[in-house]
Amino acid sequence: MPDQMPDEQTPQPVGNQTARLVVTWLVVTVPLAYGLFETIKGVVPLFTS
Repeated sequence: MPDQMPDEQTPQPVGNQTARLVVTWLVVTVPLAYGLFETIKGVVPLFTS
């Protein structure tokens, strides 16, 4: 019998990790971008006549 180390974890498919990463970044960046847009939109009148 060949000596083999047992797998501690079975690797997940790369596509699944990529999809999860994209969704996570979207969940973070979409509200952040919206908040920045609204902030800039609200601040512009303070600096214009």
